[in-house]
Amino acid sequence: MPRGRNRRSAAAAAADAVARPLALALALVSTLPRAAHSKDLLLPSRPAPAPRTTTCDNVPEPFGRRNESRHGFEVICGPKREAMLSIGEDEYRIDFVSVRGSYVVIFAEPMAQVCYDGKGKPTPDTGTGGPKSLDGTTFTWSLEGTPFTFSKSNKLVNFGCNRTLMANFFNRPGDLSPLPQHPSCTTTCTTPNISGSCLGEACCEAPMDQVHGAKALSLSFERTTANGTGDGEEDGTCRAAFFLDKDEAVFTFGGEQVRPLKKALLPQGERRMILDWAIGSTTCDQAQSYTFEPLCKYGTCVDAPSGSGYLCKCPDGYDGNAYVSDGCQDINECRNYNSNNCTYLNLCNNTLGGYTCSCPENNIGDGYRTGTGCNTTLVTPDSPTQQPQGISVCDHPEKNPCTYIKYCIDSEGVVSCACPEGMSGDGRKNGSGCCFSCQKHFSLETVLGVGLALMVTVTTAASCYCWAIKKRELGRKRAELFRKNGGLLLQQRFSTITSQGEDQYSAKIFSAEELKAATDNYSESRILGRGGHGTVYKGILPDQTIVAIKKSKVFDESQVEQFVNEIAILSQIDHPNVVKLLGCCLETQVPLLVYEFIPNGTLFQHIHNRNATRPLTWEDCLRIAAETAEALAYLHSTSSIPIIHRDIKSSNILLDENFVAKIADFGASRSVPFDQTHITTLIQGTIGYLDPEYFQSSQLTEKSDVYSFGVVLAELLTRQKPISAARPEESCNLAMHLVVLFNEGRLLQEIEPHILAEAGEDQCYAVAELSVRCLNVKGEERPAMMAVASVLHGLIRSFTIDQTARRKDESVQKNSEQEEKHLRESRPIPSLQSSEVSTQRSMDDEMLSSSHMPRWSS
Repeated sequence: MPRGRNRRSAAAAAADAVARPLALALALVSTLPRAAHSKDLLLPSRPAPAPRTTTCDNVPEPFGRRNESRHGFEVICGPKREAMLSIGEDEYRIDFVSVRGSYVVIFAEPMAQVCYDGKGKPTPDTGTGGPKSLDGTTFTWSLEGTPFTFSKSNKLVNFGCNRTLMANFFNRPGDLSPLPQHPSCTTTCTTPNISGSCLGEACCEAPMDQVHGAKALSLSFERTTANGTGDGEEDGTCRAAFFLDKDEAVFTFGGEQVRPLKKALLPQGERRMILDWAIGSTTCDQAQSYTFEPLCKYGTCVDAPSGSGYLCKCPDGYDGNAYVSDGCQDINECRNYNSNNCTYLNLCNNTLGGYTCSCPENNIGDGYRTGTGCNTTLVTPDSPTQQPQGISVCDHPEKNPCTYIKYCIDSEGVVSCACPEGMSGDGRKNGSGCCFSCQKHFSLETVLGVGLALMVTVTTAASCYCWAIKKRELGRKRAELFRKNGGLLLQQRFSTITSQGEDQYSAKIFSAEELKAATDNYSESRILGRGGHGTVYKGILPDQTIVAIKKSKVFDESQVEQFVNEIAILSQIDHPNVVKLLGCCLETQVPLLVYEFIPNGTLFQHIHNRNATRPLTWEDCLRIAAETAEALAYLHSTSSIPIIHRDIKSSNILLDENFVAKIADFGASRSVPFDQTHITTLIQGTIGYLDPEYFQSSQLTEKSDVYSFGVVLAELLTRQKPISAARPEESCNLAMHLVVLFNEGRLLQEIEPHILAEAGEDQCYAVAELSVRCLNVKGEERPAMMAVASVLHGLIRSFTIDQTARRKDESVQKNSEQEEKHLRESRPIPSLQSSEVSTQRSMDDEMLSSSHMPRWSS
């Protein structure tokens, strides 16, 4: 596919090398008198548009920086804060974003480009583009997974001698049938010179007028039978295939000018290309059926022209950006004669979303050019548009509203009706009329009002009844789910815990409504993370307590009693390095678990994020490892019933605001009776952390957690991921890789220099040895977590002592340097003897300092 600015090819660099001296020559020639200019040095007849300044700070919505824009419209900042668009594995500099036209202009390099040296050999690294076929002539580009489609405002350019370009566009990758139009064109080279017209001689253009809404492209760029100037026609030239804005010229020189091939077929760098965009892949009606919120809060939703997705537009009479608040501004239609339909521009009155027209004094009409306009003479009485001034409504039977015409009274435009003597009624044709001794009739307005009120009352009563029935049915369903999920049994267990005086450890049973309100109806914005067992939401309880609510994917109804027992056990775990279970909800199809909220992310994020604001120090790593080991030792032996976590990994170790480790996600954990050493289960865990012995035997023991913890130690030491395709195939598993490095004495090669400098060789080898012991293939030879925690605490003490000694040595050295400086200042011309004494003192200080440095003895 075309490449972005930050992945420039050698061809682009060559283009820059040619362009700079050419630009300098043009600048020099421009200073000469007009008569001195030659034909070949005329200014370009169709210059490329000047670059706009679209930056990260002024890119319009829906585009924006990450977490500030809609999904798919995120931009990243370039080195000069230019807005960059990420598509696939490449990044493209944004030239311009049109909100009204729903398109974006980007700079893209050619999909295919090869340049030849003076002997006709292709220069290296000049080809760009996406996946190629074996013959190097087929290229593909996919926009799947993005909100963008190929725009028909582009054209495909075939650039070079004797080349045929043919493109097939598809609605999506993998489609067997392309879109109807197949843009193609063929170039020839019959003369050694070409013009700038790009009509087939060394350059041709394939229009894309019928290509609309395409997401994928397959392009063939092949050589045709030579029919040109003969051998060597490609020497010193380039061939390329690229997209270009259809309104932009291929060459910078005019169409009537002529240049040699070698001066015209130069390397092509970034050229402007247009992509259409739309939100989502469904129409307005389809997308609105999935949400109660309006799709376009500040404008009107319209279906995208491609038929896939929708757009937000300003209402009629407004213009601007409909994706932001106050982005749509009223259009002043009265600003000029062509923007309104008024007969007299000075009598145009601008209103919000529209305008009105009026006529001058002593003129009649509606004031619109397409209406009755403005007339100085009276229109006929039968005119359907306006009654002439001075003629009463009562004088026209067809307009008289009264039953009896002579009882019509027109008082300055206010018409009233009456009845003859002896008759009663309102005297109006559309009212009760006039009659002798007639009973009182209700007016049409009264009848309509009473009927409407009655209808509203009945509808409201029916709605309330349906709502009550629905609420009762929902309550019955929740009660049934509560019973089926073990709610009654869990209440009984909590009552037992409370009666034993352990109420402070008892968890709470939340209602479905409480957690729905706490998560804002499980809003996407409240998602903290997704894992193999479910989704975790951030919730805010009524007392403003922030919690983490885990919504599992599946629930085994046959294991209800075991689930209840584990909930009761987990609720009683009170360890500073284990995430506290606060409660659960059993009124949903899948039970929800409520944990304390840990704000600082996972250990995995802090290990593998190179741009972290607070990188982990070696002291942090040792402390986090020791805290995790203590928590596992507590779960294995100290808690009321031993618990095997079964999914220990760095992403299940959370860090609070003080970087204290807390073990989380007990979705795969199992409790082990005191009289058993193992339990047989279905294999469950994470690849890279999974105990190989458990994988082969399905027998789960506490030593399975020890193996997984050994992998976490290896992560902390090497800062590498458990499974990585970047390592050789035999070393893609970090556990095996670390064991091999340790046994072959190559451990220090895999440790980053700043970690080695901070920790020292002794500490690194000690942690590696402990990790290797935990990663023993035989579970029985692995240490217990209590022993692992003890070793880590010893390493922390040793590291603290070394750090204290190191700081003391640095202080002694600093004081010595200050004394030496003082002596030099007091005696500017030292004698040879004093110099020797100073040198001897410095050597003594250096030896004293080095004696405190730890050394690894082999």
